[in-house]
Amino acid sequence: MARALVCYDISDNNRRTALSALLTEFGPRVQLSVFEVEFTTATQRRTLIDAIRGIIDTDTDQVRIYELPLLATSRTVIGNRVLEERRAFYVI
Repeated sequence: MARALVCYDISDNNRRTALSALLTEFGPRVQLSVFEVEFTTATQRRTLIDAIRGIIDTDTDQVRIYELPLLATSRTVIGNRVLEERRAFYVI
């Protein structure tokens, strides 16, 4: 298993929405344009990268993937802001 931070700067609302939807399949949003993602296999990592390439415009957009060491099991979060997507909710 591998962990990574994925951050992006996307110039088009539709592409940004599509990329955000894709990344939520891999992990939680931690900032407006930053996700913590996990890959269980190298194939899954390649699938994500290929899907990103299929969404973005490489001339005007940018996505960065920073892989984290597996031993980095802790993180420090300063501040209490919670993004709406991370709040628990119930559908009735």
